[in-house]
Amino acid sequence: MGASTAIPCSSLKTAGVVVAIVEVLLCILSVYGLCRNLHLFGSAYWFWFLLGVFSVIVILLAIGLMLYAIKRDKPRWLIPHLSAQVFLILFLIVVAFVVFLLLLFGFYGGIRNLLGVSNYYISDDSAVLLGITIIVIYLLVAALEIFFLFIVWKLYKHMKHYAEMGTDGVAWTGALPKDAYHGSPQMGDAYPYGQDRNAAGGQDSGYGNQSFGGYNQHQYQQQQQQPLMHQDSRGYDRRY
Repeated sequence: MGASTAIPCSSLKTAGVVVAIVEVLLCILSVYGLCRNLHLFGSAYWFWFLLGVFSVIVILLAIGLMLYAIKRDKPRWLIPHLSAQVFLILFLIVVAFVVFLLLLFGFYGGIRNLLGVSNYYISDDSAVLLGITIIVIYLLVAALEIFFLFIVWKLYKHMKHYAEMGTDGVAWTGALPKDAYHGSPQMGDAYPYGQDRNAAGGQDSGYGNQSFGGYNQHQYQQQQQQPLMHQDSRGYDRRY
């Protein structure tokens, strides 16, 4: 199948929940950083503070939609989270690259402007240290989000694959077979002949070929219950 994967379905769902938990923790750290900068820079940081809080709310909304998609097996609700991840990865990489260029050409004032407060003074050594810290943290978060993007994309493809099969959601688990010879429709086994006979009033309900040729299971059991007749050499009937 085109959407086959070596990762089990239940593992993908669990991995998606883990991704949501880690991203919520990252959002909490982001809010803490925003509050710290607001306390440090005062009212001059209000615009960037509000912009950061708005971004966190959007990310939390995308996380909520992803959890809803996992619970309800709705692959289309994963698209907002995938879009937010792609945007976040590009943003982190671009910022890290810009800071690298500023450090390379010695534009330390530009690094100070990235804090959102142009009149805040920091020494050149502190600016270099701050720039390196921004590059490392942003690239690490970007690498983590790339890995998360791979997991969510695998989950989306798998859920979409089951949705295209006409099932109402993803059948993550299935019922056990009725016996050693017959499967179960909940496990994905198909019984086209049994289903056709069942629709026409048959007796097998889709499990096995129990009424082929007009000879159903009930008639077979009645025959097995009847004693066998045998005529001995004297002409007497004997039952076994």
